Formats: sequence, structure tokens, C-alpha cells
Amino acid sequence: MPKMAKSIAFGIFLVILTSLCLPSSADDSAYVIKSEKLPTDLNFMPTLGNGHLGYTIFGDAIFMNGVYNGVGGNSRRARLPNWLNLSVASIQYEEWALSIIPDAYELRLKDGYFRWLFAYEANGLQLQLEQRSYPHRYYNRALIYELFVRCTGAFDPLLINLTQKAGSKSEAFDFASSSTDSNHTKRYKTLHGATRQREQPDLQPKSREIFVLFSDDWENEYTIEVPAGEQEFYYRFVITADENEEVAWQEMDEVLKHAPESLFKKHTEEWHKFWQDFNIEIEGNLEMSRIINAGAFYLANSLPSLRTNRPNNPYYGLSPTGLGRGELDADYEGHNFWDTEIWMLPAVAQFNADWADQLFHYRFAHLAGARFNANMTGYRGARFPWESAYTGTEVINPCCPEIAAQEIHISPDIVLSLQQHYSATHNTEWLCSIAWPIAKEVAEFLVSRVQDDGQKYHLKDVMGPDEDHANVTDNVYTNVVVKKALQFASFTRAICASANDLPDVWIDIVQRMHILYDENLDYHPQHLGYKRGETVKQADVILLGYPVQYAMSNTTRLNDLKNYETVTRESGPAMSWSMFAINFLDVNEMEKANLYFQRGYRDYVRPEFKVWSENKVGYEGSANFLTGIGGFLQAIINGYGGIRFHLDGQRSLMVIQKTHFLPTTMGYSINGIKFAKSKFSLAIHKNGTTLKCLEKGDLDIELSLNSQKYAIDADSSFDLDGNVAFLRTI
Repeated sequence: MPKMAKSIAFGIFLVILTSLCLPSSADDSAYVIKSEKLPTDLNFMPTLGNGHLGYTIFGDAIFMNGVYNGVGGNSRRARLPNWLNLSVASIQYEEWALSIIPDAYELRLKDGYFRWLFAYEANGLQLQLEQRSYPHRYYNRALIYELFVRCTGAFDPLLINLTQKAGSKSEAFDFASSSTDSNHTKRYKTLHGATRQREQPDLQPKSREIFVLFSDDWENEYTIEVPAGEQEFYYRFVITADENEEVAWQEMDEVLKHAPESLFKKHTEEWHKFWQDFNIEIEGNLEMSRIINAGAFYLANSLPSLRTNRPNNPYYGLSPTGLGRGELDADYEGHNFWDTEIWMLPAVAQFNADWADQLFHYRFAHLAGARFNANMTGYRGARFPWESAYTGTEVINPCCPEIAAQEIHISPDIVLSLQQHYSATHNTEWLCSIAWPIAKEVAEFLVSRVQDDGQKYHLKDVMGPDEDHANVTDNVYTNVVVKKALQFASFTRAICASANDLPDVWIDIVQRMHILYDENLDYHPQHLGYKRGETVKQADVILLGYPVQYAMSNTTRLNDLKNYETVTRESGPAMSWSMFAINFLDVNEMEKANLYFQRGYRDYVRPEFKVWSENKVGYEGSANFLTGIGGFLQAIINGYGGIRFHLDGQRSLMVIQKTHFLPTTMGYSINGIKFAKSKFSLAIHKNGTTLKCLEKGDLDIELSLNSQKYAIDADSSFDLDGNVAFLRTI
């Protein structure tokens, strides 16, 4: 029999219910995603998170940051049943029962929550229901379900029947009730569990423990009685979870002290700060605005809350489908790949540099795992794994050991990303404390991995980003990023260490690294023995132009694009087309750039809630594919917005290349561009491009424009008029 509650002690707050049921204002329309129906595949429901906990709406799983279960390649995010998957199934009144089928579903991006609505009117009875679900952004150990009821014309009690569809028992935990409550005056149902398996026993001596608390003690079904004549009613169900039981208890206590409006306000304030710090405003295309805002939201909600009730636990990285997914192979088991540094981090760093710092700290904190990987495979230094989870050791899916063995480009990819971050922040303390230890040890791995034939250095038995070609020699992408990683390691050493710490071999490899180039055809063969016309899985060689920013002539770059655009798999991932768009922009091929930009999102975004798929409609692929979102946002910021970061001697340099109109828009603004502790906006309209300083940090910056130099201050504003702008630290 379902449990029944005669009354709920929280009370009701009519102001919330009525205000939230009102239509959105015109200003917020780009931040409201509405649908009258659910996607046929519920994998494409929104995924919500706060960097500590995550879940997919109406899904069967909750995941906690850094908690994995399984040995080696079987390690994957440890699933908790989705106890927050609550919904009103029916309402009983007098002699009839009303099944609840929501009228509308809404994802509210600006406030960071999902809601579903129902209204009924007959025989004098007027009934409105609003149900909300969200991971709290400030109380980030808490997940919240809320039910608002407004009823007029009822002369008898209403019975509201809630159902909980948590899914099957956890495959990762053995849960037992916890009775440790000597320091608490109020009892909450508490479960204590430990993961069944450790990822790498040498580096993980203990299983991961977790404590889960519930504000109410019920499962599967629950009946609420709304007294006759009561017009407004509110119910909430709260889950808190942490590896520390005391933290979970205290979080629950503090959440339940809040009235509904104050609890919700603490959550929405954090999301409002995010949107104030970074946003992209689109003119004349509401659909694109929603796709951009939804993409930024899905990326950001897997990242740690920046202001929380209690200090965050260490962050364990940004996986391709985010924190709210990761048990399934299709979700890449919640592992970290090169996707983080190459595809997602350039956009994340513009959201907030602190998030980028936390992603790099994950790599820094797992240097021991990278050393372990290098040693186990016969090399020196730090070899970052192709797939990384809790320990930082290799956790490649057992299906594909050759990928882990051959895609060594992930280690120099990480160093390349370190260089980009330093170029954008000019944070020398971070450079020496985080970037230098990583770059130094990756360099040592690369030195032990290359082979010297007396004239050139080579890399054999590798695989580039194109995973259709294995065991190749001198993949040009891999060789170039190795070269650039060693250059940055040398640069960093000059600032952070003594001259004696620099092996001459680093510079020798930079100078003699073999970079394949066909002089007759003026293009880069993908690898030794590559035959023109061979199909490739995804963008590989074309990445040399952007994001790698390898120096070459425009004609060579255009030839690379022409050679590989026709042979890239139709079923390839979205970010390949975004990279084609950026690189075609750089060689002034606007028609093709616009074609690939639109190709990079139109067939990958599911319409109901703007959730991305890894592959286009008609092909299987991961849902909530953040990697594709990252490539798409780079196409806007770094492609059409023209923003690039470089080192200029020992100075940091932001270049704003020629800007371009986004297709199908009337103009756009990128607000919150981060450079050297300052923040800028870039507005691109028909009458020109304007750069403004929104916030001035404590580093001096100089703008070079039209052979003139200007000091940047807090109210600087410049019309670029199609000219290239150079901003340098002084």
C-alpha cells in the first residue's frame, strides 16, 4: 500500500507558484526551452548537475563526482538509483481519479531547473500543478524535487499520488542503513555504501564510500492529502549525498531550514552569476540563441559550483557526456579523454578561468597515475592515459586496447592546452606550480617515445585523431603537437626552473621532428603511406590550422581542407564540421565556412530540449555530447569571433582576427571574453565590430590597432572596422 501523508508542514508560498506559472518575458525567451512532448528516446532528456551530483531527468541514475566502480577498463561511474525521479501519477477527488499527463515541459536555463506543468478545470474545480527538479547550485550536496499545487472549488480533500521510479538496485554499491545519529536531533533516512571494486589497487587502497540522506522515508508510492478548502499546497523531497556523513547531514539540516522561495533564490543566484559572467547574445535568430544557451548550460552544469555552502571535494574532470551520465559504454563510462582539453576547455575557460584551473588541477593531481602508465609501458616521465577516471591510470574500455597504446597525442594535447591557458591568463604562479610540473614530465615521456634515425625524429605505431588508421608512422597531427609541447616545456622551464634543468634533446626534437609535407601537392599527408582519397573518421590533419595554430601558408591550409573535406566520414562527430568551419573562415572561404558551421549543429541537436548527440540523426551516438557543444562554441568564439591566444615572447597575446557574421543572424555579441584578468565584450553587427572592456584586472594590457597603441582601462571601447586587433600584456 502507498504511504499517506495527512498534511505537509512546509506550508505554501503562493507568490512562487503564481510567478513561476506566468509566461516568460521577451528578454528571457532565449533561456526557456519548452516542449509539449517528451523525446521518443528519453536519453535526450536534459542532464542536470552541479559538479558534485548529476542525473538525467526521468532517468534511472544519479552519479557523484569522482566515484567510480570497477577494475581497470571496467571502471565506470558508480550508479545510484535515481531516487529523485518523482512525479505525480494521479489525483483522486470524491469518486473519480485523474491520471496526470503534463501539458508542458520546460527547461529554464537562466534559473537552472526543469519543470513540468498540468492544469485541469471541470465542474467548478480548478487545479494547477507545477513540479520542479534541480541539483542545488549553492547547496551542492543536495538534489531537490518540488511540487506546487493550486486548487480552487474543492469541497473535499484531494489525494495526490506520487510515484518514484528510481530504477533497479545499484550495481556498484552494497547499501545498508546508517544509524550514526548521536549528534543529530532530527532523524533522516540514511544509506551508507561502498563501491564493490577498486579501479587500480596500487593507487586506490580503499573503496569509495558514500552516504545518502532522504528528507522523507518512502519508496515507490506516496499519497499526500490536501485538506478540503486548502487552495495552495507545497511539498518537497530532498536528497543529500557526500563521502562524509556529517557533511550530508549538515547540508540536509540547512536546506530544510529554508522556506521554498529562499532555497530557490540561493540556487538561482548562482546561475544568474554564471550568465552575467559569460553569454552570447544573438540577434534575429531565437532558435540559435536557444541552442547556444542550452549548450553553455549543459557544459556548465557538469562543472563545480564556484560558490557553495561547504568547500567542494576535489573535482575529477569533465567527461564527454557530463557528470549526470557514465555507467554505459555509450556514455564513455564517465571517463576523461582529450575531449576535455582540445574540445571543451577553450569554451570553459571563457565561462570562468577558475573552472579551467580545476580541470588542469585534475591532471596535475593525477601525475602519479600518468607516471605509472609510462612505467608500465616501458617509458619515462608522465604518460597520460587515453581514458582516465579516479586514479589517473589507463581505464580504456576492454574493447579497444590498441587505442590506449597508440593515441599518445593526448599527453602533448594536454600541454598544448596548458599553453593556451597561460596565453589567455598570464598567470605566472599557475604556470610554475601546475603547468611546469606537467609539461616537464610529459616532455620526458615524449623524449623516451620518439625514435631518431640520425636525421629526423619519428613516431611509429601511433594513431592520430582519425581512429580508422592504426599503427601508422608519423601521424602529422601527433608529430606537430609533440613539437609544440616540447617548445612550451622549454618556454616554461626558462621561467620556472634553472637552465641546467633543460635537456638539450628537447630543443633537438623540436628542430628535427619529422613533419610530413607533400611539396608537389602542397598539403600534409595524414601519415606515412596515406593515399589521397582514403576515408578518415574525423578531423585530423585540418586541426593543424586550428586549434593547434601551426604555422603554414594559406594555400597549404586550403589544400589540406580540400583534401580532407571530401573523405571525412559522413557519420563523423559534430566537432569535425565545426573545425572545418573555423579553418575555412581563416582562409576566407565564407560559403564553405557557413555550410560547415550549420552542418556542425543542425543534425546533432535534438529539438525538444536542445540536447546534443555525438552523431547526426540516423546514426547511433552518445547523448548530451558535450564534446560537440565545445566544438560548436569554439566555432562562434574563435571562428566567427576571431579570438585567438598566443605567446609573444614572454608576453601573453590575444588576437582578434577578422570577425564574421554568423549565418542566419542579424548580429551577435560575445560578452565576458577573458584575457589577462580582464573581461571584454565583442559586438559584431552590420555597422561594424566593437570591442569593449567590461572589467579591468590588475595586469596592464596594451591594444595595437591600425599601427596605434592604446592602454586598456575600465571603460575602453574601440571600433575595429574590420582590422586585426592585438592585445598584449605589458
